[in-house]
Amino acid sequence: MKQDAISIPEQRHAGPNLLLLTIVYAGLLIAGGSRLNAAFAIPHDSAEKAVAYIAQYGWTIKLGSFFELLSAIPLALFIATTVSRLRFLGVSAAGESIAFLGGIGATVMLVLSALANWSLTRPGIAEAGGALQALRAVSFAGAGPAFVILLGFFVAGVSLTASCYKFIPRWLMWLGIAVAVACELATLTVLTFKAGYFIPVGRFISIVWMIGVSLKLPSSLAAKKIDTVADPVAE
Repeated sequence: MKQDAISIPEQRHAGPNLLLLTIVYAGLLIAGGSRLNAAFAIPHDSAEKAVAYIAQYGWTIKLGSFFELLSAIPLALFIATTVSRLRFLGVSAAGESIAFLGGIGATVMLVLSALANWSLTRPGIAEAGGALQALRAVSFAGAGPAFVILLGFFVAGVSLTASCYKFIPRWLMWLGIAVAVACELATLTVLTFKAGYFIPVGRFISIVWMIGVSLKLPSSLAAKKIDTVADPVAE
């Protein structure tokens, strides 16, 4: 029997640049967060003070909400591209699905928080003390514990799966696990606000992890040859 070799050229994953998405996401997240501090300083002891405060800082809150909402776009693209790349590389594991589920959930929570912050500036909200407090609570919960808890699933899913297939170095896997643990510990914020310190740890250290994934996760399959056995009848 004669053996023939079929050459398969290098294959590259089609998708946006992960590092660029990370940089844009980080920039928008920081720009939004620096302005949304004003939303949590709204006076709630009287409607008159709240109305006056919104009149003074309304555009700052709107701009912060705008940046926060925009930050969900590069994050969603990063999540979708990363999961798509894992599948392209041949990953077939539960971790990949867990990562996708957690990533989509985190993006939804970020959007919810941005819309809640924006709603604070809508006419009539400042006068309604109950609505004001409810929207601030939703804003904090969405961008705080809910966001990082779900983001932790994405980080853990990608880190463990990519490491098992030896797509990323061990140090990046352990960084991802550390970030994921911090994210999940943010669950305790529901019981005590002292656990809120885990929120910025999970939220901002995850950006360092995203940069690592952007640089280390392969984006192509190497060229290879496959030996085939010729059909003797055909010869």
